[in-house]
Amino acid sequence: MKKTFLLKVCLALVFGMVFAAGGKESGKTELTLWHSFSGNAAKALQMIVDQFNTSQDRIYVDAQYQGSYEESLNKLKASMRTKSGPDMVQIYEAGTRFMVDSGFVLPMQSIINKYKIDVSNLEENILAYYTINNQLYSIPMNTSVPICYYNKTILSQLGYKDGPKSWDDIITISQMVQQKNMSKWGIALSTNMWWFELMLLQQGVNLVDQNNGRSGAATRTVFAKNNLSYQIAEKWLYLYKNNYASNTGFSSSDCRTVFFSGMAPIILDSSSSLRDYIDVTSGKFELAVCALPTLNKGAANGGVTLGGASLYVIDNNKYTDKKLDSIAEFIKYLISADAQSILCLNTGYYSVTKSVYDLDSVKKNLQKYPQYVTVRDIMRESKNMGKGAIYGVFTEGRSTYKNYFEEMLLGEISPKECIDKSARDIDILISEYNIANK
Repeated sequence: MKKTFLLKVCLALVFGMVFAAGGKESGKTELTLWHSFSGNAAKALQMIVDQFNTSQDRIYVDAQYQGSYEESLNKLKASMRTKSGPDMVQIYEAGTRFMVDSGFVLPMQSIINKYKIDVSNLEENILAYYTINNQLYSIPMNTSVPICYYNKTILSQLGYKDGPKSWDDIITISQMVQQKNMSKWGIALSTNMWWFELMLLQQGVNLVDQNNGRSGAATRTVFAKNNLSYQIAEKWLYLYKNNYASNTGFSSSDCRTVFFSGMAPIILDSSSSLRDYIDVTSGKFELAVCALPTLNKGAANGGVTLGGASLYVIDNNKYTDKKLDSIAEFIKYLISADAQSILCLNTGYYSVTKSVYDLDSVKKNLQKYPQYVTVRDIMRESKNMGKGAIYGVFTEGRSTYKNYFEEMLLGEISPKECIDKSARDIDILISEYNIANK
């Protein structure tokens, strides 16, 4: 009995110490942060949080992984019914309009104004995207841009000093590598519908009305009214039908496998994966990146809009001045050069803070990996950065035309049907959303 009792006491003490060391700390203001980072990004975020927690003795931030961006957003919706959600949450750019309309959010602008948070050092192009109705509802946290990765070793042999400028170039490169038996395909092309959206935006074509949802709540789609939408679908199908695009699967991971193995010299992907691309291709071939190609050669390129996510403060009616003070302190640290450099150096995410690029560690990284310089320039030079679509059912809309694009590639529907059905179904989703949010 005595041994059993002593064992229970010891176990209680051990678990008590573990809990105190690894989680909540007595006497500190505790903040819960939900996020969707995994891999290197998750490690980088935990480094940022740990450094903040140890930099002072008043606040403890608990970073909690909630799955993918979509999963995290769904969990947030469920949690708000019971007011059990987090204090802060990372939400991807496609969820912007939903978050603004949701009633879940304590507008970031009010926190910025009250606590005099200096956002003058944040990249103007990034702030432009998240500025709705002349105010910030969230603070930019991690930013990526779509880029074209290419095997410079192969393209140099084909006479291409730089990467492809257009999809016509991709077709030509595909023909050349197959004729010369240099690779099986020209491009590893996933059905990530970000590419479709961005190819439209490059040439000033919106997805939805109301100035892409920025002048007011979108009421319908407009992309099907522009012939460019049909041209994109046709070109996409042409690449697959002629065996220029890989056919091993539609997912991003399938396409990365093809690119890394050398079976295709071109892939479209997010800059957030740049560090992984550099590490995996090291010793295999020379890796380079360039701006997203336009659909047609010589077409105007207004640049792209961003990906990534921003940080929202959840309005759960439980904030004391002390807690809001603590949230403001963490936000100040999150957008500091020190914190953003951790994310920048360990991932492919572009720093939201301009002064990061003045740090010696970041300068050395840019010298060692010029791909990061290209990403920076793409982000800063893109005229369309603040013009990306925002509408309440963006996630559902993206899934809609993804499904139809895949049906088209499998030969089940035509390019025209793909675009027309996408627009029809999304119009219904927008209408239902607007009725529910009146």
